[in-house]
Amino acid sequence: MTIWVITIILVIVLIWKLTGTHRQTITASTDHQGHDKIAQDEAHIECPLVYNGNELEFSDDVLNTVLTRHFSYYNHLLDIDREKFIYRIKKFISTKVFIIHDKKGYREMPILISAAAIQLTFGLKKYLLSHFNIIQIFPEAFVGLEPFRILIGNVTGNTINIAWKQFLEGYKNKYELQNVGLHEMAHALYYQNFETELSNDREFKDDFELFKSIGDKVYHVEKILTIGLYSEYAERDFQEFWAESIEIYFKSPDRLQLHYPELYRALCNLLNQDLLNYPNHLFES
Repeated sequence: MTIWVITIILVIVLIWKLTGTHRQTITASTDHQGHDKIAQDEAHIECPLVYNGNELEFSDDVLNTVLTRHFSYYNHLLDIDREKFIYRIKKFISTKVFIIHDKKGYREMPILISAAAIQLTFGLKKYLLSHFNIIQIFPEAFVGLEPFRILIGNVTGNTINIAWKQFLEGYKNKYELQNVGLHEMAHALYYQNFETELSNDREFKDDFELFKSIGDKVYHVEKILTIGLYSEYAERDFQEFWAESIEIYFKSPDRLQLHYPELYRALCNLLNQDLLNYPNHLFES
């Protein structure tokens, strides 16, 4: 009997150790890029890594540290709006599942990609993008199917896909207008309000008509005589024009206002943000 009891105990311990090696923990990293690894022991990690946002539970201090280090938009906010940003990003993260297609996971990944969504929707009342409950993060450009192509980001079904390398470049490079995080969040915001029946924002939908009216004129002007703000990709269809407008609005609002002042004002009205007049123009309370 004693031998059987010992055997059972040993089996339980063995099972506990085997399953414990696959648990993913949030620990500090000593790498030189300023990232903090979500999963440290790479030898025992299965790819992809999957994290339920409601289990990450980042503290306010952690969020503030990451955002202060990497997110200039956050650094320009007043203290009261920083508190609002922290509150919203915690809510947003808690509603998502993050799938990282790599053996390395950094806490900056869910935090900063979620911050891109909060940045875009910061003046809106509805900001959770409830239709999209999955965010997939790829280390760099990935293969898209139907049609077969190389992508740095896209929105499909209930999933937002982002290439991490290009995402970081979009925020680090102040001179390039491309920002894949804002681009894909713009597609997601449009899809949330016009293609789904879940948590529509009536005010956003009404205000979008003004943007569409003014934007349609700019869209056709850009197809004939470009001034260097929009890429050829934005000329493919109005959806891409909308997403690039968001990139330009946040990365170079002064140039957008200079060349297309009516479009700039329409975006201010739509997003309830005025980047060139903050804090005189405060966000939605």
